[in-house]
Amino acid sequence: MNKSYKKYMEKKQMISGKRIVGIDPAKEKHQAAVVDEKGIQRGKSFSFSVSHEGYTVTLWSRLEKILGNYGPDDLVFAVETSCALWKTIVDYLFVQGYTVLLVNPLTTYHSRPLMNHDFSKTDQKDALLVATNARSGNYTLYQHFSPEVNKLHRLGIVHSKLTKDRQKAISRLRAVMEEVFPEYLSCVGIDTETSLYLLEKYLLPEDFQKLSIDEEEMPTRRVSNGNHGVKTLTKLKECAAKSIGSRVLEEKEVLRLTLDAWIMQIRQIDKSLNTVTDTMIEQAKTTKYFEILVSLKGISEVSAALFIAECRDLSLYSHYKQIEKLAGVNLKLDDSGKHVGIRRISGIGNERLLRLIYIMTAHTARFIPEIRIKFLTRQLKKKCYRKNIIACSSLLLKLLMALIKEGRTYTVREEVTKKLAQLDVKYEALENKQRKESSKKAA
Repeated sequence: MNKSYKKYMEKKQMISGKRIVGIDPAKEKHQAAVVDEKGIQRGKSFSFSVSHEGYTVTLWSRLEKILGNYGPDDLVFAVETSCALWKTIVDYLFVQGYTVLLVNPLTTYHSRPLMNHDFSKTDQKDALLVATNARSGNYTLYQHFSPEVNKLHRLGIVHSKLTKDRQKAISRLRAVMEEVFPEYLSCVGIDTETSLYLLEKYLLPEDFQKLSIDEEEMPTRRVSNGNHGVKTLTKLKECAAKSIGSRVLEEKEVLRLTLDAWIMQIRQIDKSLNTVTDTMIEQAKTTKYFEILVSLKGISEVSAALFIAECRDLSLYSHYKQIEKLAGVNLKLDDSGKHVGIRRISGIGNERLLRLIYIMTAHTARFIPEIRIKFLTRQLKKKCYRKNIIACSSLLLKLLMALIKEGRTYTVREEVTKKLAQLDVKYEALENKQRKESSKKAA
């Protein structure tokens, strides 16, 4: 019996002999259905309002009519985790001392046709399916985390949303410049502080042509920490003179207002993002995992804090594959008989964690010998950067889990370094060969 099947049977055993209340959450009214120990529905499905009266009076009075006597020992609740609608009822039921099971919306979605081949969607049907799926063991046990863990998790979510909002504002800013002065994008990074400083003062190519290099040189150097100066400003003036941007001089007032709105939004987001990031890192430093994570070169303090936030409590994981599954980076197999299909990552999981693991793997693949060895070995066999980085993510998680279990920081092993040096030589030779071939084709 493999581990996953054994765990599945344990979940079924945990709710054996108990009655289950399935709840399909909604904004104004939650729908509930009750199934007995054999999986047969008891009574009719009913709804209760998302309010104090609905939670404390209606829910329990309806259950009493259907079940008579009941209590936390013989009754469990299963709730579908749709959006954030489930959180208040789950927290309330947990405080009341009941076991709460969480059912994935995907489970409900795929099980709808199984009921009499009926593809319809109704609240009554979904509530019954939630209870039935929980009875079959298709659930996750709700876990109550400490305030410290929850605070860090919330900060991680806010950080992710602010980052997305910033990217949206940057895209809008880029869209304006692509129309009025497309050459600008090849001179200065649109999302840099230097770019925001210049765009606050100049907009159209005509404005950049009037730019005084002598006056702007020192402020530009100061804002860019010495990365931009006379060379960049000169290039901007030259590009402005030959710009193919749309002639929108008569619309300048409205464009200026639009650009100022996006710049103001970016600056406000940056301010909030800095505050959230600093608080998140400070919170993460109080855990015993932070120093272990940052000991791997390539994992920044921000990445370490976000990883701890998304995983919540790393002590709950006994195997790295559990984190893989949580992120959706686990393999989806297609093997049957003699047929062996293409193996792909499932992609069904925590998208924030999935993105973070990819970033952490890409950075550590440059510095950590164990990970870089696997990456170079795959690159030498077949060059496919993204696919090879994803393939190395399991090794990174395996390494992290080993360090966490042993409670120590990462140290480089000499024998691994020697092996990496040999691979680096081979890979460099391959790179040089490909450059020469490319040069010949270009000639």
